[in-house]
Amino acid sequence: MTTHRRAIPGFWQLQLFGWLAFGISMATSRIGRFPFSYMIPAKIVLTALGLATSLVVWRLYRRLLRRGIGVAATIAVCVVVSYVAASIWTAVFNIVDIPMQRALLHWDNARIGSVFELFVGSVYHAFALFGWSVLYFGIKHYEALLTERERSLRAEALASAARLQALRYQINPHFLFNTLNAISTLVFDGRTDEAGRMISRLSDFLRATLEGGDSTEISLAEEIDFVRRYLEIEQVRFGSRLAVEFDIDGDVWAAAVPTLLLQPLVENAIRHAIAPRETGGTITIGARRQDGRLVVTVTDDGDGPEAVPQDDRPRIGLANTRSRLAQLHGSAGRFDLSHAADVGTIARVEIPFRVLAPVHRPSLAAAAEPMAVLPAVHG
Repeated sequence: MTTHRRAIPGFWQLQLFGWLAFGISMATSRIGRFPFSYMIPAKIVLTALGLATSLVVWRLYRRLLRRGIGVAATIAVCVVVSYVAASIWTAVFNIVDIPMQRALLHWDNARIGSVFELFVGSVYHAFALFGWSVLYFGIKHYEALLTERERSLRAEALASAARLQALRYQINPHFLFNTLNAISTLVFDGRTDEAGRMISRLSDFLRATLEGGDSTEISLAEEIDFVRRYLEIEQVRFGSRLAVEFDIDGDVWAAAVPTLLLQPLVENAIRHAIAPRETGGTITIGARRQDGRLVVTVTDDGDGPEAVPQDDRPRIGLANTRSRLAQLHGSAGRFDLSHAADVGTIARVEIPFRVLAPVHRPSLAAAAEPMAVLPAVHG
């Protein structure tokens, strides 16, 4: 999906054209009152000082934007900064203007009689700087909205692609073959009730994959329920070779997570830590809240990430996970694959903690207990 942003003129373009318009308007407002020999140089100096003042104010505003202050605070800061900066701008201009009046207008008595006269024009110039400030913050907020909209559109596109890739890459032909073969074995052995349950689980899983809606985020409880359905199918393939444990804190079930976050991580663990070993292994899915962030982990007790051949790594699923985290959370989303504390591999995801609507906690009993052992078909 391609997104398009309306081009906004650059900062320096707006600066030059804006202050040029200010200088021209100031000059035309004084036509007939002063000779051009004085008016043009004076307004050039006034405009140049205004431009220089705006650059100082700009540096201050950039720091404020990085801190992320609210709208009311932004307006208050603009008012105060505009008047203070305009007072300095006006005072400097009035000091410079006295020699210009004497030289160009031959006003030998031109002088500043009091401190008050030094700041004559400050209010007018403050309105000009306040208008500049409003435009600056308005453009910056508009750019931020465009960036957020673009990120949201990309995240929605990636979520849709992830649902389709769950069939193309994550539910690969080997997985479907082994699942159908397990169902065939159950039928051949006369265990039709179990075969029926397996068909129902496969149907539920495919339906959840394709009909998950357009939401880019779901609750952790919904994501765990989806993974549980996937694990129920895989446990028919591996029987007691696949053990699953859950270590999920009670206060994170309603946390928002990207759709289809866990399934590619669990599949990666099964593919490289469970399938190659005759004894199988254990996969532990954990989630907890830590310092305002949700930490989700998928840990296996295999041989570690270095044991996976470089050309056999499932780049698509994990790369998709990284990309969706970047689109949804920017630099606040993190994903890494590393050695577990004792043995095996740990896939760790960190995202900002945010609660969705209250959810029903899914039952994990079916996924936590190995199902009946069937003849394993490796693929």
